[in-house]
Amino acid sequence: MRQAPLLSSSDSGMIVLSSSARILHMNGPARALMALFGTSHEHWPQMAPESTPSIITEFCLDVLAQLRRRIEAQDWTQFEMRRICHMVTPSLLLTGFGVPSASNSEIRVVLTLTPLFSAPYAAANARLSHLPTDVYPSASDVMS
Repeated sequence: MRQAPLLSSSDSGMIVLSSSARILHMNGPARALMALFGTSHEHWPQMAPESTPSIITEFCLDVLAQLRRRIEAQDWTQFEMRRICHMVTPSLLLTGFGVPSASNSEIRVVLTLTPLFSAPYAAANARLSHLPTDVYPSASDVMS
């Protein structure tokens, strides 16, 4: 019996992180993608932030910082941040969204991980994983 590959080009994973960058939830595709980082993936989401791959933790903290700046400025427009991770093959497109709560004490970050199987620009832009993250308006803001 032939086993299906773990990932296909349409597999995107989702991770929800706390304001301290602790993983609260991870769906199946995210677990498969996180397995690309090493063998301790069976411990996620119970791992502490310092055990999570640094690019994931740093990106989560960048999204949180942007969300906190927006909360302080009372800027409630939706935003997303993107970063390409070249630490694994295939490279991953990380997209982060900040989710404030009514009290702003329990803010969350939702990360999506999307494999980039055929990204012709990925090799030329390998340095992107360490540059400051771009902030994009959400699709709903662009259309309004």
